[in-house]
Amino acid sequence: MAREIGRPVKRIIEDPSLITGKGRFVYDIDFKGTLYAVFIRSQYSHAKIKSIRCPEGALCYTAKDLPELIGLAKEEAIYQGQPLAVVLAEDEYKARDLAEQVEVEYEPLPSVINVEEALKDVKKAKSDLSSNIVLQDNVEIGDVNSAFKKAYKVVEAEIINQRVIPSAMEPRGAVAYFDGRRLTVWSSTQNVFGLKDTLLQFLSKYGVNDVRVVQPFVGGAFGSKIYIYPEEVIISYLAVLTGKPIKWFNTRTEEFMSTNHGRDMRLKFKAAFDKEGKLLGIEGTLIMDLGAPIMEIYEDSFGMATTAARLLVGRYKVNAIKVKVLGIATNKTFIGPYRGAGRPEATYFIERILNLGARALGVDQFEIREVNIIDEVSHYNTPTGMYYDSGKYREALKIAKPSYHELLRKRDELRAKGKLAGVGVAIVSEIASFGTGTARVQLTPNGRIQVVSGFTPHGQGDATAFAQIAAEVFDVDVGKVDVLWGDTDLISHGGLTGGSTTLTVGGSAVYEASIRLKEKLLRVVGEKLGVRPEEIEYKNGKFYHKKGEMSLADTAREALRMGVYPEEQYSYTIRPYTSPYGIHMALVEVDRETGFVKVLEYKAFDDVGVVVNPLLAEGQVHGGALQGISQALYEETVYSPEGSLITSNFSDYVIPTAMEAVKVEWKSLALAKSDTPLGSKGIGELPTIASTPTILHAVEDAIGKNIYTMPTKPELILKLLNS
Repeated sequence: MAREIGRPVKRIIEDPSLITGKGRFVYDIDFKGTLYAVFIRSQYSHAKIKSIRCPEGALCYTAKDLPELIGLAKEEAIYQGQPLAVVLAEDEYKARDLAEQVEVEYEPLPSVINVEEALKDVKKAKSDLSSNIVLQDNVEIGDVNSAFKKAYKVVEAEIINQRVIPSAMEPRGAVAYFDGRRLTVWSSTQNVFGLKDTLLQFLSKYGVNDVRVVQPFVGGAFGSKIYIYPEEVIISYLAVLTGKPIKWFNTRTEEFMSTNHGRDMRLKFKAAFDKEGKLLGIEGTLIMDLGAPIMEIYEDSFGMATTAARLLVGRYKVNAIKVKVLGIATNKTFIGPYRGAGRPEATYFIERILNLGARALGVDQFEIREVNIIDEVSHYNTPTGMYYDSGKYREALKIAKPSYHELLRKRDELRAKGKLAGVGVAIVSEIASFGTGTARVQLTPNGRIQVVSGFTPHGQGDATAFAQIAAEVFDVDVGKVDVLWGDTDLISHGGLTGGSTTLTVGGSAVYEASIRLKEKLLRVVGEKLGVRPEEIEYKNGKFYHKKGEMSLADTAREALRMGVYPEEQYSYTIRPYTSPYGIHMALVEVDRETGFVKVLEYKAFDDVGVVVNPLLAEGQVHGGALQGISQALYEETVYSPEGSLITSNFSDYVIPTAMEAVKVEWKSLALAKSDTPLGSKGIGELPTIASTPTILHAVEDAIGKNIYTMPTKPELILKLLNS
């Protein structure tokens, strides 16, 4: 039978329900007698809450009526959109009418909106802060002073990786149902077990000790649905309090205001280069705008800034770095994970440093990477304390180089016709696949294999990949495997889908559980036939011996008769993580009259270990590359000086449509593997990390000007062209 691992299988597990209209999302879940929740949110970015007056007779609850929760405003609101009260009604429209009748008396306080203002510490983002600099770190290796003394050229700049809004297709929402004993919550989440644990922590004091969390189909997340938001806990508490099912769903504007934002880092640096373009050292300050000062959130989010600083070496031979890292509180929506979480910022910074250095030295951008690249690594610890499991970086550059020269040739042809054309290249600095994954694999009496995963995929196609892994171990067609996930009742514990983790870690758990179940079944067959397990041959889904043969269905039934349950559960822990990498390049054309950028070609050369399903992997590359291109060219989060979110819906916050989608030519290099049972590394975030600097470099090449901020909107390009 043909191998399943490595075969491009369509998403046979996930897609049938979606394309036939049978997929259920949170908003589709209804119960008789449901009460609809609408949250009252702060109109101000910073204000004292003096009083809240609810409509007479309304089911209205303020922070003083609710459990003490992280992120719920009780006495002081610290960002626009922060929840401070909730109303319930028999339908959503009545609930929204009631919410408008709630009167909140505010005492506006000075808002801190930009980093420069925050650093002055004249105004504080929260009344009890002694400083807006809430966290600090330092990354220092080598002799930076010596590096700069040896420099032929020193490049100085401040480069900004702007704040973006995750913009999942489906806003956050949840439904909570309490039957008097058990609480069941359906949530558009990436983190069912985290939500279950949080609900038990908060609600056990009210006698709730049995909680089930279900993840229905989820319309995108990109990291923004990992955090446990106060709304999910509040509607669960109110379901217990009222004895009624409670349903809540954000509007798009509520979503943009209250769901974590991403990125928002800047690096002010100087970099030392020798005459050939070798990067000798980097010195600078990395500043992260953490947004609203909610300690339990920003302490975690700041890790993205420290990761960015430690990954600043990229895949290069950099031996001297001195970077101060600052976490700054402002009165904007708090920052949280967003597709890459620190690694996109790191790659952006080091790749921009190299390109600005290349431009200053008059060196080709591909050649400066050849000068600085590490040749090859195996279980390598960087000077800054990061870990790379394996990589053949120089060999990857060699493979990609002819395509780069082909793009240069096409660029020059366009330039000969009077066009503004440019080529950009970037090398991805990624770490991926973290923590522990749990899977249970069982054989049903009808001979089908059932896989239960503790992860929570939501559109990536991981369930189909899990089916392929189990099918490979059991040598059966992938159509004979069922996969279940997203329900805390299905398996005792699990992880969350994020960090390019699910297939590598979760798939390894599926693989190990499948191997162990197969070994258990061999013992069952051996006992039935009276032979040793090692004498039995297994192929094409059957056990063979000269004394007889048994199908999987026969074996499952025999196991049950023996009192042996035909299932195995396995938890796989990865230590510490994987390090996928890649080389991306693009050809763009800039309209000199309008400033609009058109991406003509995009090529990606990625080394992500064993690719379980090339179709799924390439889908991640296409979508991820466009998401990174969107940050480079379109996305911009704009606040007023008072802290009101101006880009509060898709009329003002620009993301690409199908018209702006680019065709990506993708190649899996397969040069290095991870040490996991599958040998995979992860690919979900890599293309998003790569495409942002790639496109920016191409635009710079086209217009012949340095760019220090994003997005590279038409008005910015025209300004640079005319400067």
